[in-house]
Amino acid sequence: QDDPDLAHLLPIDPRSNQLFERCGDGLVLAKLINASVPDTIDERVLNRGTKLNAFQAGENNNLVINSAKGIGCSVVNIGSQDLVEGRPHLVLGLVWQLIKLGLFARISLQYHPELYRLLEDGERLEDLLALPAEALLLRWFNYHLKRAGWHRSVTNLSQDINDSENYIVLLNQLCPIECSLAGLKEPVLLKRAEGVLESAERIGCRQYLTAKAIVQGNPKLNTAFLANLFNRYPGLEAL
Repeated sequence: QDDPDLAHLLPIDPRSNQLFERCGDGLVLAKLINASVPDTIDERVLNRGTKLNAFQAGENNNLVINSAKGIGCSVVNIGSQDLVEGRPHLVLGLVWQLIKLGLFARISLQYHPELYRLLEDGERLEDLLALPAEALLLRWFNYHLKRAGWHRSVTNLSQDINDSENYIVLLNQLCPIECSLAGLKEPVLLKRAEGVLESAERIGCRQYLTAKAIVQGNPKLNTAFLANLFNRYPGLEAL
């Protein structure tokens, strides 16, 4: 948001189609790639300015596609012209992959050796290393629910969290002073979900999610919310 190269493109209104239009010259996507995986793109080679011509935009987008592929994104059937024209499903697919990469980059034993505490009986360290980030997140979630003495667990980020109870217990376990258990007594699911987000806001983690998305069990938005929460408050004792 503070990047001078993007001053003419931001902020983007999420209630409109601005995202697809403003990703057209490749600048927003290039910067997003570097925000997710730093130094992927040498920004000195980017064409910048408020009015790039078609050739300059195409060059930027070719760099975006090749760089995204290089860091592990699936870019099958995405061409630079698709980004220039702002094809919604292709832009959204790429943006989601980049955000997910950035959120998951530090959910690993390399950055958090204390994840070793999530090993279960009979498991080896290799078993933990083989788990994808999504599975590690679920295991981390259940680890804290168990430590809280809670009677439930989660196997997914849709039906298992849409009543907000597990979120309330998790937040209280991570930040008991700022996040109380009072929301468990709220009978209206939407109000209970809003209470979760109010608690998350108090600890600086109210990104990605809405109360409606919790109640509807949106797995992508819940994954993003939970990954961001882990990155800020892992809550695991150092080894």
